[in-house]
Amino acid sequence: MQGRWLWLGILCSLGSFAQRTEPEVYSPLGKAYFARPDSTGVIAKADKALLDGGEKADLLLGAARARDQFLRFAESIPIYTRGMQAFPEDVRFPRFRGHRLISIRRFDAALVDLKTAAELAPASFDVAYHLGLAYYLRGDYNHAAREYNRCLAMGDKAKPDFLRGMPEGWRSCYALDDDSRVALTDWTYRALRRAGKQPEAKQLLERITESMTVKENTSYLKALLFYKGLRTEAQALENPHNANAISTIGYGVAVFHKLEGRTERACELLQRIVNEENWSAFGLIGAETDLAKGLCAPAKK
Repeated sequence: MQGRWLWLGILCSLGSFAQRTEPEVYSPLGKAYFARPDSTGVIAKADKALLDGGEKADLLLGAARARDQFLRFAESIPIYTRGMQAFPEDVRFPRFRGHRLISIRRFDAALVDLKTAAELAPASFDVAYHLGLAYYLRGDYNHAAREYNRCLAMGDKAKPDFLRGMPEGWRSCYALDDDSRVALTDWTYRALRRAGKQPEAKQLLERITESMTVKENTSYLKALLFYKGLRTEAQALENPHNANAISTIGYGVAVFHKLEGRTERACELLQRIVNEENWSAFGLIGAETDLAKGLCAPAKK
């Protein structure tokens, strides 16, 4: 008991520290990325709740996710780890730690966590989405497409009354709305194309229409409409609606150009994306991963 409270005290003291001067991560391209300052006291408030309320799952999550808001993953990941130790059946801890391991470019470790999460809550949309992403970023496009398609296959079925391991309020793969469908479809399309399965990728686009009811994931929809030839590149990239839009749409457009043999344009977009500010955006992580693998390296003579 004494050790537990000592750990909580040390943990909660982190929230009062000044802005970290060490990078949270170095990108595969050698770029240093830093956390943001918390000038609003969000972290300190979450830490106080944890210290006052004891080591409860929701309070641990609150302390970790408060840090995630400011990209302080060096602090949030150990909290998720503690949650996994204390609450091994709670899918939220491996799901969120897996996400943040992706954020710091540790794809192999993320894959382990997200596989665990998938065993705990196999019908979770968010688990499937991030698990597929971990496969994709490792270059395992067949497994990425398989995981995404596993979730998409449930999408037309009614949601059962009971879903194993699913926390209240979480999105499931069942009865997918258009927002969830376009997010999954975009990554599935990219994975299938990169796995050399163009006919399957093309078939996916049959479900994508301009009349889909999409509120949050318009970036994915624009990219998919571009793949279908219903948007030009300029139309797809114009008027980004949020900070991640260029990374999301631009990465999809860049991958498409590369697969269609337009390497020069693909590389221009990838270089643009890696200069964006939000270094935890998945499109940016994908772009830098591709560049680090030599996708745009000059051909050897």
